[in-house]
Amino acid sequence: MPIVGFYIKDLAAHRRNLPKDKIDINTSVNLLSINETSVGIKKKEKALDISFEFFTKYEPNVGEIRLEGHVMYIGEKVDDTLKLWRKEKKILPEVDVEVKNFLFRKCMTIEINLAEEMSLPPPLMFPTVVLKGKEEKDTRYIG
Repeated sequence: MPIVGFYIKDLAAHRRNLPKDKIDINTSVNLLSINETSVGIKKKEKALDISFEFFTKYEPNVGEIRLEGHVMYIGEKVDDTLKLWRKEKKILPEVDVEVKNFLFRKCMTIEINLAEEMSLPPPLMFPTVVLKGKEEKDTRYIG
């Protein structure tokens, strides 16, 4: 995996209103900028410093969680990704998928803990165990 660094520079969580009914939870990840950098101790290797925003919104007006940070990416696609970003503000699809999958794993883990502390539902559904033969009911958390 070419992700060699990750850090959060800003974090915000807000709970506004108590949920009265169903809550819609929407999560998005946006890659904000890509800059060239280098990593390594003895031998420096060209890398990408990718800034991101990871945002989860609880509707209607229940709350939100926002993380901003940076990911360091190395690999064969660094030069091509940097050229495309500078020209069109786009990222190579292979790099985009890899970075976003990494961010979903890391940031969702952080958001699960924040949501619990803020008395918000977790940003993703957890599996539930039901007794054999029992009817499964909707187990979504609503407050």
